[in-house]
Amino acid sequence: MAEFDDQRSRVPESVFLGVLWALTGTSFLFVIFRIYAQLASFHRVFLDGYLVVFAWVIMLTAAVIWQVEGKVLYELYAISAGPKPFNLEFLPRYNTSMRFNAPLQILFYSALWSVKFSFMAFFYRISAKVKSLRIWWFVVLFCTASVYIASVADIEYKCSLGGLVYIITQCPQPHHVHYENRMFWANCAGDVITDLMILSIPFLVLWKTRISLRKKLILLSIFSATIFIMVTAIIRVAVGMNYDRQMNIDWLCFWSFVEVDVAIIVSCVASLRQLFVASQNQSLSARAAYHDTNDLILKKSKEEGSQDLSRSVGDVESPANDEVPMSPLSVVHVRQDFEVTRGNASQSANGEKACRPQTSFD
Repeated sequence: MAEFDDQRSRVPESVFLGVLWALTGTSFLFVIFRIYAQLASFHRVFLDGYLVVFAWVIMLTAAVIWQVEGKVLYELYAISAGPKPFNLEFLPRYNTSMRFNAPLQILFYSALWSVKFSFMAFFYRISAKVKSLRIWWFVVLFCTASVYIASVADIEYKCSLGGLVYIITQCPQPHHVHYENRMFWANCAGDVITDLMILSIPFLVLWKTRISLRKKLILLSIFSATIFIMVTAIIRVAVGMNYDRQMNIDWLCFWSFVEVDVAIIVSCVASLRQLFVASQNQSLSARAAYHDTNDLILKKSKEEGSQDLSRSVGDVESPANDEVPMSPLSVVHVRQDFEVTRGNASQSANGEKACRPQTSFD
C-alpha cells in the first residue's frame, strides 16, 4: 500500500498482540455476563444480545487474521527500517497480506455497527411507547444505517485488491493518499455523529421519566460511557495524522480493535445493570411475599380469635386449649356495657336480675 522505504511501525508487534488478545478475552467475559443477565432477568436473549455476540465473533475472526497476516506488515517495517534485507520472496507474501486489508476494514465497520444496532435495539424497548421518541428512533436508525453503507462503500478497494503492481506504483501517489485520509476523516465523523445520535435516545427517555435524580444520574453515567468509544475513534484517525502521508496500517488497525472491543464492553454494562436491578426486584418480591403471608396469617388469626372469644361470652372459665393463635393483645378491645331495667318485686323474687351485662369485643 506504500513505498517500502517509507514505512515505520508506531505500535510494536508484541504490544499489539498483547492488547489485542487481552481486549478480546475481556470483551468475551462481558458478552457472557450480558447473555447471563438477559437470561436471568427475562429468561430469553433479546436481539441486542445476539448483535453483540455477532460483533464479538467478527472481531475474533479479525484478530485471527491479524495474528497470521500482521507478521508480514511488521516484516515490511523491518525491511523499511534496514535491519532486514529485501528479497523477492517477500513480494508474494506482501501481496497476499494486502488482500486482507479491505476485508479487515469491512469486518471492523460491520462489528462496530453491530454494536450500534445493538444499542438501537436495546433503546427501542424503552422508547417505543412514546410516539415522538419512536419517530426519532427511526430517524437515528436510518442515519446510522446510511453511514455504515457509506463507510463500506468508500474503502479504497484497489489499494487492497488491485494487484501488487498497482499497490506499489499507484497507491503512494498524492491523490490516492489524500483520498484515503479524507475517507478516514469522513468515516470517523460519521462514527462520532451516529454515536451522539444514539446517545440522545436514552437522554430523551430519562428526561421524560419520573424517577429520582440519583437514579437518573446513575443511568446517565452508564450511557455516557459511550464517550470512550468516541474518544478512541478520534484517536484512531487524528493522532499523528499527516494529510500528505499514508496512515500507518498498524496504528489504524490497533485502534480499530480497541474501539470495537471497548464498544462491546460498554454495551454490556447496561445489561449488568439489568442483572443488578433484577436481583434487587427478586429480593424485594421475596420480602413482599413474606410480609403478605404474615399479614394473611395475622388477619386470619384475628377472625378466628374474635369467633372464639364470642363463643366464650358468659363463661366463667374458658377451656385450657381454647387459645387465640398469633393474635396480639393490642388488637383485642373489650367493651362491657350494662343495661339497667326496672322490675317489680315478683320478678325480683323469682330471681330475675335487674342488671344484665352485655359484653362485646371490637
